[in-house]
Amino acid sequence: MDASKLIRSVLNPLVDGRVYPLKVPEAAAETVKGKPYIVYTPITSIDVTTNEGHTGHERVPIQIDVYAPTYGEADDTMKLALKKISDEIEGAAFGGRGPFPDPDLYRQTADIRIWGTIF
Repeated sequence: MDASKLIRSVLNPLVDGRVYPLKVPEAAAETVKGKPYIVYTPITSIDVTTNEGHTGHERVPIQIDVYAPTYGEADDTMKLALKKISDEIEGAAFGGRGPFPDPDLYRQTADIRIWGTIF
C-alpha cells in the first residue's frame, strides 16, 4: 500500500479523522480547533531496486507531528500513535520523539520509517 495512505488509515481512528499530509487545510481549521490532530510529512523515499530493476517497494521516512491544546494530550496522543503504528504496520522503525516548540499549541514530533509500494 502507498505509505501515505497507510499511515493515514492507521492514525485516523486516534483523532477522529483529523490526520493531514504536510499541513492542515484552511477548510479544516474549525475541525481541529481545541482538539488533538496529526500532520504527517513523508520526507523522501528510498526505492528498492534489484538487478532486474525497480521492485515497486520503497522505504519511506515520515515525520509525525501531533498538535494538541495541552502538553499531556500531545504526549498521550503521540504515544498512542506510535503504539498503533507498531501494532499495525509490519516492519515500522522508529527514530526519536519529543516536544517541539510551537507558538499556539503543544506539539510532539517523531520520526518513523515504513515500507510502502508505489505500483
